[in-house]
Amino acid sequence: MTYSNEHSDYITKKINIIRENKTKWNSKIVDTTHEDFIRDYGSSVFTNLIRNTFTGTYVKKFKCGDCHAIASERCHGKGEERPLLLKRALEKVWPDTSKPISMKIIVIAFLEEHKTTKFSFKCHTCHVNEK
Repeated sequence: MTYSNEHSDYITKKINIIRENKTKWNSKIVDTTHEDFIRDYGSSVFTNLIRNTFTGTYVKKFKCGDCHAIASERCHGKGEERPLLLKRALEKVWPDTSKPISMKIIVIAFLEEHKTTKFSFKCHTCHVNEK
C-alpha cells in the first residue's frame, strides 16, 4: 500500500488551481539536463513554490511532528529532500529532454510527488535538529 500524506487533499486543491490558471507556469523548457534544471531552479523556484503553496498561515494550523509545539517550517524529511522529489517528477513527466515541456507540467508533477512522502511541518528547533 502506498503512503498517503495527510496534506494530499490540500495538495490536490492547489494543483487544481494551478491547472485552471491559464496565465501562469506557461514557460517551456527544452534541451537541458535534469541535473542542470534542478541546480538552476530547485533552490529558488521550487523553494518558493513550496513556501507559497504551504503558507505560514496554513503551517501554523499544525503541530510539530516531533515535539508537538506549533509548527513553523516545512520539512521534506531525510531521503525525501526537495531536489530528490524534483528529480523523480522530472523523470516521470520529462524523460526526453530534447522535447519541450511547460513549467506547469513540472510544477504539478513536483507537487504530486509530495502526496506519497512524509512531508510535514515542524518547529524550527526540531527541523534544524533533523538536518
